[in-house]
Amino acid sequence: MRINKQFIGAIGVGVVLLGAVFWHKTRGEAFWNEPTPTVSLKEAVGTVLAANPGTVAVDATLERENGGWAWEVELDNDLEVYIDAETNQIVKTEQGWDLGDVPVLSGFLLPN
Repeated sequence: MRINKQFIGAIGVGVVLLGAVFWHKTRGEAFWNEPTPTVSLKEAVGTVLAANPGTVAVDATLERENGGWAWEVELDNDLEVYIDAETNQIVKTEQGWDLGDVPVLSGFLLPN
């Protein structure tokens, strides 16, 4: 009985170690070696606010976009603006949407 528990424990430790090695090979190296963007968060937000006067930035994240890095800046009017993290140029804008904008969903999912 005791040997079985030790054997199962050893297999469990082996599986965890193999999982850690696999994670490091597939994600770990990329995580630690991600490039630092040339454009700072402050510069990107400044560019977005200059192009959209009267708005306020509510969230910003660095994301992969078309093979490069871009700052995604979300504004208080649900507009998402993407800034190239190397050139500080606006590369894309998207209008967010609210479930209240969809009549069929608003009646079922949102409280009155």
